[in-house]
Amino acid sequence: MAKRQTPLTGPEIYEKLTSYCAYSERCASDVKTKMYALKIDKSEMDGYLSKLQDQNFLNEERFVKSFVAAHSKKKWGKTKMKSALSRKGLAGSLIKKYLDEIEEDDYEEQIKILVQKKLKSLRTGTVRDKKNKLVRFLLSKGFEMSKIVPALKDLVI
Repeated sequence: MAKRQTPLTGPEIYEKLTSYCAYSERCASDVKTKMYALKIDKSEMDGYLSKLQDQNFLNEERFVKSFVAAHSKKKWGKTKMKSALSRKGLAGSLIKKYLDEIEEDDYEEQIKILVQKKLKSLRTGTVRDKKNKLVRFLLSKGFEMSKIVPALKDLVI
């Protein structure tokens, strides 16, 4: 398949960007990455971003809400979600707003479920070794130590 020789026109670029945003929720940094891939001139990027926001194809609050919901289902902790969203250049207040909406009971239940699943895979080692492995595992999933310790406190291994 031959590469396209002529550069994209403004309407073609906008159509590609709207399709990209309509496919899945995106944030401005995702769209900028797409624009770089399309070799769009830097001077034109802000105009496209503004137009996408005006037409509601790009909405960072909606993106954060969607991201938090999806990654909660993937059993990500708040620390990991906050880090991922911060790397995308999103406002800390917006991130905090949606992370605070996660139900504490559900969040703590997620930790307990992960502990039980991980515990089944830990075959050898002392009780202390197993607890240390569980702590490292939960930290890697992005859960806070203040939530991990109570979850492991009553654990019978």
